[in-house]
Amino acid sequence: MANISARLLLDFDLRAITASEIEFYLFGSDGKDLSSFWDEVKSSCASAEIDLFKIEKERGREQYEISLKPCYSAEKTVQDTLKLKEIINAISAQYSIQASFAAKPVHNDFGSGLHIHVHLENKQGKNQFIKQDAIISDTLIYALGGLLLWMPDTMPIFAPSAASYARFGTGSNAPQTVSWGANNRTVALRLPDSAYDNKRIEHRVSGADADVWQVVYIILCAIHYGLLTKVKPDGQVYGDASLEMYNKPRFPATFEVAAKRMAQSIFPLRQYGVLIDS
Repeated sequence: MANISARLLLDFDLRAITASEIEFYLFGSDGKDLSSFWDEVKSSCASAEIDLFKIEKERGREQYEISLKPCYSAEKTVQDTLKLKEIINAISAQYSIQASFAAKPVHNDFGSGLHIHVHLENKQGKNQFIKQDAIISDTLIYALGGLLLWMPDTMPIFAPSAASYARFGTGSNAPQTVSWGANNRTVALRLPDSAYDNKRIEHRVSGADADVWQVVYIILCAIHYGLLTKVKPDGQVYGDASLEMYNKPRFPATFEVAAKRMAQSIFPLRQYGVLIDS
């Protein structure tokens, strides 16, 4: 992680600011008063110096989401996310609740994602992701371009097992295509509502079962590649990005297909230190 952060700083004088959101199920919690449970989670996070942003109920039955505050260290974002999962698991056991970070633990309910938020700042601390209507900064354009270009070839990072791909089904509340858009929750890369000079990318592809280290690392590598090659994305999607009318490339249907594509990728994944199974 330090390597790619250093390369962004050395090559472009830019620092990556990251944050995570992770969804999970608390099986056995339905109908229970969870106030003490959440108090213990907050207290344990404070002791571990994990900066919580928000805890909220998600759309699935017994499903929740915890968001962490933005951080100047990608390593800390990863470490805090992993520690948070440990805390949730440990406290859940004390309350006779089973925590699940599976991508699709319930067949007929919503899947659980790991969303990574990222933006780039210069040495003066000014955000270089700028978008106001049709006007968009080159830094943001190239970052989106790199992320979208690498996405189909790096799906095994975001969906690391056969079970992970069940999350991408119709009506799953998860993206299904290589796409981006402004405040559009059906796309893979979303630009949430914020001031025009304070934009960020929400990378919505990963399941909660993904390796957080690999996910954040590959996101920063793809952004670096986009800035280096100045690749531009196709136009943004304003409607449901899963619809055929938008003609966006769909994610691989299975882990086997995704793994084969990654192994045959034409992009310099190995040069960036990305491990590829041949």
